[in-house]
Amino acid sequence: MDAITRDAIVACAANGNMEHDFIGQVVKVYENSALVQILEHHADDRMNARELLHQVVISLRQMTVMTPGRPAEEEAAEALESAG
Repeated sequence: MDAITRDAIVACAANGNMEHDFIGQVVKVYENSALVQILEHHADDRMNARELLHQVVISLRQMTVMTPGRPAEEEAAEALESAG
């Protein structure tokens, strides 16, 4: 499994918020989940996406990387920069 990093394009399985699978871009990665901006969704989920402001937190286990995001090393360097 590819590591899920910020800016990755991911295919996400349907969850409690969305009734159908959808495609999104990772905005922020947490320990076991990620904040995903919804890019493409089923027409039936239009209102769900709108209510969520096109963002949803979803388990890392329920997503598959389609296009890798930023390299993990770049993420770590940026985190050190902002902390210091």
